[in-house]
Amino acid sequence: MNKNIQIFIPNLNNLLNSFYPNKFRVILILISGIFLIPLQQVKSEEIFLKCIGKYEINRGSLIKPDWETSYLRINLDGLISTIDDKGIRKEGRTLIRPNSYTITYRDDKNRVKKIFKINRNYGTYTVEFPQSSRTLIGTCQKGRG
Repeated sequence: MNKNIQIFIPNLNNLLNSFYPNKFRVILILISGIFLIPLQQVKSEEIFLKCIGKYEINRGSLIKPDWETSYLRINLDGLISTIDDKGIRKEGRTLIRPNSYTITYRDDKNRVKKIFKINRNYGTYTVEFPQSSRTLIGTCQKGRG
């Protein structure tokens, strides 16, 4: 019994032509969907503070001015907050508690450089420098940002 076995070899030109309009339609639908969806820039709520403080009594010789001004932008979602300290912009992790904000600034080696603690009720703030054992104490006012 001899059987004729037919080998199915598709014609590549017909195969590509049959898929081309389908691919074009899918791409056209995706592109039109992207343009129709409004692009929204997600911004979380932030608080802008201007803080002025003086070092504790044991600060050493008075080479620099006795007071320092820091501008803080606190992100209320508990993400990264921005600190503008002496014209240098730094970022730190924010911890939000019912009566206070705590911002921890770390260096490249993940060592704690400064800890900013802001009391919401009294408008006071402290900056602790763990490596040099200094503390800056002052007050904060809301700014415009």
